[in-house]
Amino acid sequence: MSGAVEVEILSKETIKPSFPTPHQLRNFQLSILDQIALPVYISNIFLYKANDEDDGDLDAKTERISQRLKSSLSETLAQFYPFAGKIKDEVSIECNDDGVEYIEARANGLLSEYLQKPDQNILKEFHPFDTENPIGSTGPILIVQVTFFKCGGVALEISSSHKLIDGMSLATFINIWAATARGQSSKAIMVPEFVTASIFPPSEFFMAFPVHLSRCEQIRFVFDPSKINELKAKVASASVPKPSRVEALTALIWKCARDVSGSTRGSTRASLLVHAVNLRTLVVPPLPNNSVGNNVGYLSAQTSDKEIELHELACILRKAKEEFSKNGLQNLLETKSIFNIPESIKDKLERNEIDFFTFSSVLRFPFYEAAEFGWGKPLHVTFPNYVFPNLFLLIDTKDGEGIEALVTLKKEDMALFECNQELLEFATVNPPIN
Repeated sequence: MSGAVEVEILSKETIKPSFPTPHQLRNFQLSILDQIALPVYISNIFLYKANDEDDGDLDAKTERISQRLKSSLSETLAQFYPFAGKIKDEVSIECNDDGVEYIEARANGLLSEYLQKPDQNILKEFHPFDTENPIGSTGPILIVQVTFFKCGGVALEISSSHKLIDGMSLATFINIWAATARGQSSKAIMVPEFVTASIFPPSEFFMAFPVHLSRCEQIRFVFDPSKINELKAKVASASVPKPSRVEALTALIWKCARDVSGSTRGSTRASLLVHAVNLRTLVVPPLPNNSVGNNVGYLSAQTSDKEIELHELACILRKAKEEFSKNGLQNLLETKSIFNIPESIKDKLERNEIDFFTFSSVLRFPFYEAAEFGWGKPLHVTFPNYVFPNLFLLIDTKDGEGIEALVTLKKEDMALFECNQELLEFATVNPPIN
């Protein structure tokens, strides 16, 4: 599977909630955060090895897993009823129990071959939608594809519309779905809470997340714990004596991305960075993690066109974080815009006179722990992306100690980025998955 992999679609069907949605819940109101969210499918892939206890009958295993997934998905959708509906307009979802699309497929390769030579581009074959046009505002809110390798390994791909589902919402859904699949008592399974619209009501006037699609490449960079500590020490300064892991990695990647831009354009440009922030902890009182819906804001940080050192970028990030903690929520509600950016900067962005980088982190989100459907925890979890350039996602390694940075850039920029010596001092490019 080191080269192209062929995936054969075996079947497609619609999974509906096990119980009809009550009439009073059929019109689900979106929040202002849902309205301004990026209206695309976010892809999440879980890779599982063959279970040593399998009897060798692949068809029988396929049937067992598929039936378990489908029946438990149906039960879970009864609780996550908006996921089985359709986006009606800019303010609501019609919870009509249309269901979610469920696709079953077979891959001709061995999972072990991929794990030894992982390649994010190969994962395109496990997507149930057009990876070059992932707009998720008109189709099903949720699409599931389960692909079986001939060795018995499994790839579970979940595509969720960002119009309703953020990273923590997805983790909550997977946690409850997997617990249901394992036969866990309903009393022990947490219940999703749909309260975001009551705190962030929708608006007739809002500025949605800008959508700019272009063909890109994604590469995985892995930072071991020892290298993260070395980087934090290098980034530390009197202003930020104890940088966080996210601050240290974001500063490094930001600097390397600016270096690439300077090389391709002939000179360093000013830059704007936006970084996703989980708003659940900033609301008073805080929202629980099982609060479903978009609860994400974006802090913004800027640089001039001058060369800037790592520790200086960390200082800029820390100040942006502190400013967002103080005023971010209020600014978001007042401007009804995903980004709080001065008009002068917006004009430069529209004229492509400034570099724009988007960062997000799902560190400490329980994807590895949650996605245990009864045949073991996933060997690997990843978020493929092929059309959103200058996007950087931080995700835990399986042991929870290291960090993977999923970097998406245009092909010509990636050729320079993956060879950046300052980056490679701390990161390993696409190591095997153990």
